[in-house]
Amino acid sequence: MKKKINPKFILKYFALFFISLVLANAEINSLSPFLFAFFFACIYVGLDEKLLAIFTLSSALVISPNLESFYISLTVVAVGLVVYYFHRLIKCRLRLITLFISYLFSLATYIYYNFADIRNVIFYVLLGLISLYVFIVVLYVLSRDHLKLTLDESACALFALAIIGVGLSSVYIFEFAVYRLVLAFMIFICVAIGSPILTFSLTLSFSLGVSIAEMNLLYMAEFALIALFASIFSMPNKFKIVIMSLIAEAFIQLYFNMSGIGNLYSILPIVVAGVIFIILPNRALNSLADIIYVKKSELSSRNLINSSRKSMRRRLSELSNVFNDMKELHMNMVKRQLSKEELIAMLTREITNSCCRDCLDKNRCTRSLGIDNKSNLEELVEIAVTKGKITLLDIPPALTNRCMKVNNLITLLNHLVDEYSQYKSMLTDINNVKILLADQMGAVSRLLLDIGEEIDTNATFDIARENKIISRLLAQNIDCKEVLLYSEKGNELSAVIISKAESVNAPIIEKVVSETLKTPMRITDISNTDESDYSSFTLRRRAKFDCIFGLASCNKGQNEECGDAHSIIRLSSNRFLLALCDGMGSGKSAHKMSAMTLGLIENFYKAGFNNDIILESVNKLLSINNQESYSTLDVCLLDLNHEIADFIKVGAPYGLIKRDGNVDIVQGGALPIGALDSISPSTYKSSVSTKDLIILCTDGITDAFITKENMVEYVSHLANTNPQSVAEAILNEALRLNEMNAKDDMTVLVARTYLKD
Repeated sequence: MKKKINPKFILKYFALFFISLVLANAEINSLSPFLFAFFFACIYVGLDEKLLAIFTLSSALVISPNLESFYISLTVVAVGLVVYYFHRLIKCRLRLITLFISYLFSLATYIYYNFADIRNVIFYVLLGLISLYVFIVVLYVLSRDHLKLTLDESACALFALAIIGVGLSSVYIFEFAVYRLVLAFMIFICVAIGSPILTFSLTLSFSLGVSIAEMNLLYMAEFALIALFASIFSMPNKFKIVIMSLIAEAFIQLYFNMSGIGNLYSILPIVVAGVIFIILPNRALNSLADIIYVKKSELSSRNLINSSRKSMRRRLSELSNVFNDMKELHMNMVKRQLSKEELIAMLTREITNSCCRDCLDKNRCTRSLGIDNKSNLEELVEIAVTKGKITLLDIPPALTNRCMKVNNLITLLNHLVDEYSQYKSMLTDINNVKILLADQMGAVSRLLLDIGEEIDTNATFDIARENKIISRLLAQNIDCKEVLLYSEKGNELSAVIISKAESVNAPIIEKVVSETLKTPMRITDISNTDESDYSSFTLRRRAKFDCIFGLASCNKGQNEECGDAHSIIRLSSNRFLLALCDGMGSGKSAHKMSAMTLGLIENFYKAGFNNDIILESVNKLLSINNQESYSTLDVCLLDLNHEIADFIKVGAPYGLIKRDGNVDIVQGGALPIGALDSISPSTYKSSVSTKDLIILCTDGITDAFITKENMVEYVSHLANTNPQSVAEAILNEALRLNEMNAKDDMTVLVARTYLKD
């Protein structure tokens, strides 16, 4: 089987070969020890020694094709390979001091050829030793997952970059200066990831190498000015960065006399670098920003967030299991009621033991009737169970003619049936409570699992765009200390901005974040932080639509309170609950029942339970009550993020949706909540668009219009789109149809969607 070639491996060693060529070309005062130092550093960190040996020999001969160069480079490579293979043979790690001594021995041929100029030899050796240490540090830094550097590591990286600048300074393709392309591209990248310190540090180091090679410090000034223009006068936008850099180059050439570096042809490398930068995927920039710009403390805190989420997921799962076990326990505690046959048999035995056992005629009845006597008693018990009580007329003739205790029998049987009826009612209530508790525990178990699943993924962060937001807010004089962009499982991107409250301009924050994320965002929460001067601003995606509401109601007759209750609450940033509840009857008692029902429903929805659990739970709570406590329920869940309206109707009349002059009917149905042990709500789902009118009303309104068609026709001719005006108009029309006499409580709830600016 052929071994697949790894593209990353090829890219990695191609880069090493290119660097080897550049280092072979790097020369300071006729001294060029950098290639050999790089070879020893690569061997020390464990890179492929064979390929590196080939790269070193070929690079040295390409730059200096002569026997002296060949002998010097061959000696260096030979010593390096011997030392490497010897340590591998004895299975001992190559120590740093051994590496430096070996490097000194590898320069024997160079010293031999240049011994006459001892001063240059000494400088060559010292510069090589320094470069060897620098390259080792840099190679170790590059092997890490991030490039957060210590002070020593930063110094080594800048030194290595200056050497690269020296090596590239003399590389030209015709009149095209390669170093200008590389340096311009590096500036673009650094500005794009939002790190001014990194931009100027790398620019000055690289251009210093070029200046040393050319013996002209104006190169540093030129590229420092380009970096300044790109960083200050442009927002973090690719096109603006490139354009401002070109303007800076044109400005330098037109207004400054930089002989030797400035001509129109020198703009071409910057143009080419700009084109490459613009077509570079943003994902690559984001990945680079994650590697370079993340602070160690931020990385730790973000990892801690995800670790805590995993721990919370496990705890929620364990807690869910506890509630599920409690559900099973309560369900097992539910007592089964006797079947009719079992009840008849039990009551027959009780009568036989209580009434017939001490009767003086017991033996005579047994002899004359036998099995028929038991059948007669069972027939009598069945009549009592079916009717609830018996009278003398229900006694079978066979018993009437022979039994001397008929009255006692009737009294005892009626008493037993009445006791069992009371026991059955009590047992039903107890079982209902147990079932309700079991259902609630099961619902809590499922809710905990759902919450656990929501947090059972790592929160992902967007470092690059965080830096852009910080830069843009600072440019708007908003003192922004920190920005956190994160997204969770299936959720959209959210933003948290820590800023001084006194400098905050909410519209500017929303505009900057929206433009950077390329989606409309709005501030949904403002809270204090541990630092008294700073506040935390949470932003989430702004829905395309928003909603306004209108309400109109009228009490029945002279009642002081309306039996209807309503609810308009925000469940989340772009999700609303609209509800009407009509309690049985009117006045204070009906209002109390409807308000209690609606309060339960509101709290269930706020807690995050699903529709089925909410309605079943509220229905059981109401049905357990011995008094008749029915309520109709009309619910609309309005999700503006997904532009959907969910209607749930339990005994409620029809509703209406007015859209573009057309009126759709949302059918009602089902028995009121609390009427039966189980519930079957009527549901309907509809899309939501701009200027939709959603109309919910109680039966006092629909009864006044008599038919659906009458109400649809009236609503369709309403020209006003203000929800409050529409609600009042419908109520006034219903009163007019009832001759201004409210025969029942009347309530109209209207919601209107509209397109945000």
